[in-house]
Amino acid sequence: MPLPYPLEPIEDELPPWQEQVRDPKSVHGYFELLQGSQLREMELPNFHNPPDTLGYSGEPTFAVPAALVRRVDFWKKIYTHFTNSQAVLHDSDYPEIIYEVVDISRFTSDNTLSPRRRIKLLQRFLKAEKEKIVQKLLELHSSASMPHTIRLELFSIFKLFERVNEPNKFLMATQRVRAQTGQRDGIVQGFLYGGRYFSKMMEIFEKKKIPKELTRLPLVESAFNLAARSKVGASGIWQFMRSTGKRFLRIDRAVDERNDPIAATWAAAELLRQNYEILGTWPLAITAYNHGREGMAKAVRVLATTDLVEIIRRYRSKTFGFASSNFYAEFLAILEVEREYKKYFGKLLVDSPLRFEEFALPEDAKFEALALACSLSERELAILNSALTDAVIAGRIPVPRGYLLRVPSDKLQPCKAGYRNVAS
Repeated sequence: MPLPYPLEPIEDELPPWQEQVRDPKSVHGYFELLQGSQLREMELPNFHNPPDTLGYSGEPTFAVPAALVRRVDFWKKIYTHFTNSQAVLHDSDYPEIIYEVVDISRFTSDNTLSPRRRIKLLQRFLKAEKEKIVQKLLELHSSASMPHTIRLELFSIFKLFERVNEPNKFLMATQRVRAQTGQRDGIVQGFLYGGRYFSKMMEIFEKKKIPKELTRLPLVESAFNLAARSKVGASGIWQFMRSTGKRFLRIDRAVDERNDPIAATWAAAELLRQNYEILGTWPLAITAYNHGREGMAKAVRVLATTDLVEIIRRYRSKTFGFASSNFYAEFLAILEVEREYKKYFGKLLVDSPLRFEEFALPEDAKFEALALACSLSERELAILNSALTDAVIAGRIPVPRGYLLRVPSDKLQPCKAGYRNVAS
């Protein structure tokens, strides 16, 4: 499930941004800077792609189609204008139709309540707010044939539907009132922590001959939250499901490479490449990252078109819902937001790229002992080794033999010497 998360999750499911880290010794769930990190002003990325990049034509690879401009603009507002203390009530088929923006800060900041209780209260509040809009739409439906009778209070909503040309448009809209949290806070933080990894991610995508712009998909998937965990099983910045991740990554009790941004980027590049080779266009391949390759192939067969705009407009499926139909527009919006970041955020600070070395552990070792041997805090070592599971970090099971332990570049030799002393 991509970010930004809707505010109508399955009743017993909490969105990852509200889940709690269960293990007090886990770094998962914490955004922290490594000791000695140097924050720097964000710079525009160099998305120049070599001529042999898949889908490269010499023209802008990810120009916004005219038919998606309003949809992309909606997501730009979600990413840059509205915060996570605001909920945007809008139409799900025409997201640019925004009825109202409501303050939800009392639900997102009240730490006296459990996350589950907060989400239930929030859902109850939003249900009532949406019902108010539904009643207004029903009144507009009954007055649609006589615009002069529309109450002044409802005229602003009436004007929002001027471009919508469908029968009973106000009645149909009563089924499409949706709530969406703002994401400005998360996106700013996502760019901050993405600074650690973006340069390496772009190197990986260039080696795989994948457009480097696609390294920004984690901002859509998880707002670059290393702690993003879904109750349906997705994990890490690329939000890999376990079944998909196992095709490319090590996932076991000690190591889950879905949570390592670098390892997961290699996997994402391969998956996206396969999507493109089978589906033939980047809009389809990117949407397939959310909806599934077979699902997109079915949409292509059913409608006999590879035009994603047409698929969004005409394809009907229980699984091709709001998230899938908006995924590509969200990606295009993120690219525009980054390109125009000074307009929206002013000066942005980002973390410096991670610098580390690796060495393979000859034997199993306790995580705490490794941190001591390397003269690092456990949290600093865990940030570098985000593939290690909570069970390893908490000391319930050892770091397995053969694991490539990451340490700061200037700590490699001291760490190896310290390890030998600890192991002896």
